[in-house]
This record gives sequence, structure tokens and C-alpha cells, in this order.
Amino acid sequence: MVSASLELAIASSGGNTSSPLKYGMLYEDIYHSGDGGMYAELIRNRAFQGSSANGVASTARNTAYWHPVGGVTLSIDNTNSPALSSSLPYQMAMTVPKGTVGTVGFYNDGFWGFNVDSAKRYIASFYMRGSYAGEVNFHFQSITSGAVLGSTSAAMNQTTSSGWVQTYSPTFQPSTSASNANNTFYFTFNGTELAGQTVYFNLFSVFKQTFNNRINGLREDLAESLVSLNQAYLRLPGGNNMEGNGPPYEWKWNLTIGDLKTRPGRPGTWGDVNTDGLGLLETMQWCTDMGLTVVLGVWAGLYLDGTIIAQANLQPYVDSVMNELEFLLGDKTTTYGAIRASLGYPNPFTIDYVEIGNEDYLNGGSSSYYSYRFDAFYHTIHAAYPSLHLISTINPSPVTATGGEIDLHIYGNENYFVGLFSTFDQASRKYPVFVAEYAAIQVGSQSGQCGAQTLGMACAEAIFLLGCERNSDIILGTSYGALIKNYNEAPDTVAVIKHTANEILLTMSYYVQKLFADYQGTETLPVTAIGGGFGPLYWSATKSSTATILKMVNHNGSSQTVVVNVKGSSATTATLVTLTASNSSSVNNIPGLGGIATEITTTTISGSSGTFSVPITSAYEILVLSV
Repeated sequence: MVSASLELAIASSGGNTSSPLKYGMLYEDIYHSGDGGMYAELIRNRAFQGSSANGVASTARNTAYWHPVGGVTLSIDNTNSPALSSSLPYQMAMTVPKGTVGTVGFYNDGFWGFNVDSAKRYIASFYMRGSYAGEVNFHFQSITSGAVLGSTSAAMNQTTSSGWVQTYSPTFQPSTSASNANNTFYFTFNGTELAGQTVYFNLFSVFKQTFNNRINGLREDLAESLVSLNQAYLRLPGGNNMEGNGPPYEWKWNLTIGDLKTRPGRPGTWGDVNTDGLGLLETMQWCTDMGLTVVLGVWAGLYLDGTIIAQANLQPYVDSVMNELEFLLGDKTTTYGAIRASLGYPNPFTIDYVEIGNEDYLNGGSSSYYSYRFDAFYHTIHAAYPSLHLISTINPSPVTATGGEIDLHIYGNENYFVGLFSTFDQASRKYPVFVAEYAAIQVGSQSGQCGAQTLGMACAEAIFLLGCERNSDIILGTSYGALIKNYNEAPDTVAVIKHTANEILLTMSYYVQKLFADYQGTETLPVTAIGGGFGPLYWSATKSSTATILKMVNHNGSSQTVVVNVKGSSATTATLVTLTASNSSSVNNIPGLGGIATEITTTTISGSSGTFSVPITSAYEILVLSV
């Protein structure tokens, strides 16, 4: 039974100018969102930079994810000189028994397998030290059937005196696409030529063609999903992963640039070793290719274990940030701008926002952040770059003058997010806010965290975003935490996107963010309600240069018809987009485990003189009316 109508009258003016950055993204390498995720490198443990055994990142080196072929022995070595580089001092030794004939070598497991696609291009490479004259064969192989899915080869002719030599495969396309990711990648050699020798390998690589065909670039399908998400900014490089678990493992920008041989990697915060192949320049290229505003995080002297850099020892870290900013913003006549230019980027990047630290209110960081850490970075950066917006990670900002931005991180259950709808209505207008991390992480009023956002949770997040949109004079932007996670490693925590080697899961939250970003205005509009108030139906109105936009979210509400009147409009048709699913507990999953439950429909409805009757038919539903 349809209840009595609610009428919403939307004014034609009288609201606030909206931030153009309302919807954005947070990137940090969490649960293989970088290595094995956005970073298109397919080989796991490619340069023996550390261990992730038992979910704990460490500097222990091993041959995990590598397996011998043809009776050879594989081992880790750091004593047989020379190393490939001082940054990559460990190498894999392959010892071939005397009298060996036939094929020898090794294969790699990848990040939970490999996506083998006959429509895409691949290229492989490695460094080797030792004597060998013969062919190296590269191929994908199905674990299930043993079938070779595509192969190529390259000629090698080197001696020990040649030192380290890099060998590339030709670019190749697999002969057959694999139906699943249960595949491995082989590097094999003529065993007769190597019999009785030990040879050394490092810095392996297999890349599938990348987004925009960038060298050392992004996984194409994940990147295309982000383009479709239509977000405005990217906050990088984190996040807890920027802070590091303890000394000396904070994210160091200068160790993420240049030749891959010069990037040592480090134990990451989230249990995995970071190769830093997706480094500072690669993420800046990501922003350039997607037209994203950069929100650059800089480390501010606090580690996650509570270690704090003393005031007397802080200056080198301030200097490092200034060098990073010169690297990004300086022209090529500057010291660090010249380094950037030498790496193929002659023109400076554009950066408008710099965030000083991350969650400095945690781990005992508040006192030092207020007393000296924030000021040390703020005043030095501001003096050199007065136009940069400098963001505090603590509320209120240590900057006492009006205009200091702050970053709020908000996590909680579904009901908590519904209750946040009006939280910014009476907030101080002194400090503009980035909600640079948010997520509903559990159903209803439950504690802990679930692995997949339900429709109910997504509606709760949408209600929170309505509150941000209504207050977008002070809410500069919002971004979900986390953006991407590997499905195999993080099945029990939430993200916007989860992925396997060959599949992508776009969650309920993904579709909410896309809907809000696709239909956003440049100015808020007052709405007068007749016949009801907020809850369990919530709404917000904005206008763009071409339309008036009303968003409504029903959270455990009854069916009803809402009469919408757009003041000053003579329109007789409008576009109505609805997002729902079969019930509040519906979740999206990867195709093999249920697929997409989100139901999105777009219809044209008729009205008269800017007045339209909008049917709300589901207890949990998001609607966008564009007039």
C-alpha cells in the first residue's frame, strides 16, 4: 500500500557553492592494491625484497612463489658479487647439476595466478649473471590442464665476465585465453648449456599491456574501473602505509623514483613487502591520465608503533619534503626539478593540496603534532609555496587563522552512518574539511568489520554523503577507505573495488560513489518539505549549469510517492535513476561467486511545470531525479 505523499519544493537559488572535489579516491598499497593490484607487474617476489610470510612483512629474503624445473636447485644469495645494485643486493641462484640435459629453469605463481588473455599483449624480462649461450623460453601454463597457453623465446649469449645482462622477451599475445587465473609463468633454458653451473637472477618482470600503454604502468581493467567511477582527486600515497610500522620504514619518495634497480622496497604496513614499482612518478602519471587533482600526503614524523621524531632531529625530514615538492613543482633549472626532467617529465606537475602526516591523533602523536611537528612542516612549506593548501590531520587544526583545512577519518557501522546525516549542519565554517577516509564497515549496529558492503550499508553511506553534499561549503571532498584490495588476501574487510588476478568486484559502495559523482551540482539548493521530515527518507538538492538534481535515499522506509516541485522550472520530463537490490542484505561478489546484485535503472518520467511524482518502491533505495 502506498502511503500519503511527501512534497519536496526545491528553491531555484539560495544555497552554497559546492566544492568541485566532493568525490575522490584514497590510494595506498593495502592488501595488494598496489603490488598485485593497480601496479601491472604480474611476477610476485620479483626482486627478493623481503618476506610476507604469515601476513607479516619483513626484510627476510626467500624464493617464495618460485619453483624449480628440471632438477635444479633455487636458493637466495647475497654473497656472490657483484649484486645487481646496492638497492637489490639479494639474488636467486640456480644451481644446475652436472650431466643435466633437457629443459631447466623455474616458474612463478604470480599474485594468486595469472590472467592469460589472447587479446592482450605481454612482455617479460629478467637480469642474469653467468655464462649461457642459447634460448630462453617464456610461457604461461595452465595448472589444471598443463597446457601451454602462449609462448615466446629470446636468444641469449653472455659470459660471467659480461656481468648482469637484461634479457627481454619479444612482445607476444597468448595463443589461448585461460578460463581462470589458475596459471603460472615459466622461464626455461637449455639444461645442457648450463650443466654444472650456478647462475644468478634478479628483477624479473611480466607485464600485460597497461592503461594508456604506459611503461611500468597500471593494470588496465582496474584503471578503467576507476575512470568510470568519475572521481575528482587522488590522495596519495596514504594512509598508514605512508607512516610505516616503525623506523626506518616510512614511505620515502626518493626511493620510489628512477630505474627499478634503484628502488629497494620496504616492509609495508599491511603485511606485504612493497616493491615501490608504483612509485611517486607513476602515481602522478595516474593522476595526469585520469585528470585527477592531487592531494599529496607527506610523512610528518610519527610511526605507527608510536615512535616520534624529536624536535631536534626533525629538520632532515622537513628538508626531504621540500626536496619532494621541488621535484614535483620545480622547473628543470632547479636541482630536483632537473632530476624529474631527466626521468622523462620536463614539465612540473600541478599540486594544490598537501596533507601533513596521517592520523596524527593516534599512537600518541597529538601532543608533538600540536607543539612542534605540524608547525615545522607548515611554516617551511608555506614560506616556499604560499598558494598550497596545507591540511592538518588533527581537528582542530594547529593553524589558528581561518582557512586551515583538516582531514577527518570516519569509520563505523551502518546505523552510525545514518546518524551522521546532520553532523556537519552546525559545524564550524572556520576549517574546511576533507573526509579523506570513510566507510561503513558493518551491518546494522554490529561491531567489527564485514567483508562485503550490503545494500543497507551502501544506503547508509549515501545518507552520509547527502549530509556532506548539503554542507559542501565546508566539506571539500570525500574518499572511501580503502579504494582497492585483493579479494584473495582481504575477503573479510571492505573496499570500493576488490580484484583477483582475472576478475574485478565492483561493490555496492562503488555504485553509490559513481552515482553521486555522475550527478553532482555546483551549488546546493534549499529544499522545503511538506508532509514529513528526514528519516527514514533523506534528501539533498543541487544544481549544475544544465539541471536541478535531487538525491533521495530510503533506509528501511515504506513505499511512498514523493511529489517534487522544482521552483521556476517549466520542465515536463525528467530523468530518474534508481539504485537498489533484492533486499537490504544483498551484496555484490566476483562473477564466479554470485556476481553483481546492484540494480540500476534509468527512466524518463513525465510531469507538469517542473512538478513530478517520484515513486519509492523499495525499503532500501537510492534515487536521483535530474530536471
